[in-house]
Amino acid sequence: MQELDLQTVSIIIATVSVVIGVIMSVLSIRNLAKSRRASIFLDFHKQADQEFLEDIEEVVGEWNWSDYEEFLAKYGPTNPKNWAKFIHVSSFFDSMGKLLKENITDAELIPEAMAAIAMIWWEKIEPIQADFAKRWRSSESLESSKFLYKTLKKMGYHSPVQSEQASLNPSKTQ
Repeated sequence: MQELDLQTVSIIIATVSVVIGVIMSVLSIRNLAKSRRASIFLDFHKQADQEFLEDIEEVVGEWNWSDYEEFLAKYGPTNPKNWAKFIHVSSFFDSMGKLLKENITDAELIPEAMAAIAMIWWEKIEPIQADFAKRWRSSESLESSKFLYKTLKKMGYHSPVQSEQASLNPSKTQ
């Protein structure tokens, strides 16, 4: 009878050891996944170098257009230097949106300043997005930038431009 008790105890210990091992493995895999998501974001974020910051400042801060045709005339493919700046900036935010959409990284990792810039970017290009997609025969054109914007908005971020406009004209709502 004592051997049976010893055998039962050893089975219980073995079972508990296996359960603990499984739990530790699951926790380790979760931590590795979180670490990898952060690593991917940090690697991606390195693309926001001085050239990118200069391009975004110019595109968002200095460029103006009334419609898509004017945008194309001023900044489109016929003006390779400006077109390259537009592609640089749009690719950055569209890629960031794709990383979020595919759940490869977390929106919580986006610094507040970058979130503000992303929101200003979308508000700048949103009026021409549909024409842009039609022109380039891609309904997906800039859709990931839109996803990024909506995700940030859900998280409670507000565009500094909208906030500034609202404070200048309190009768308009955001």
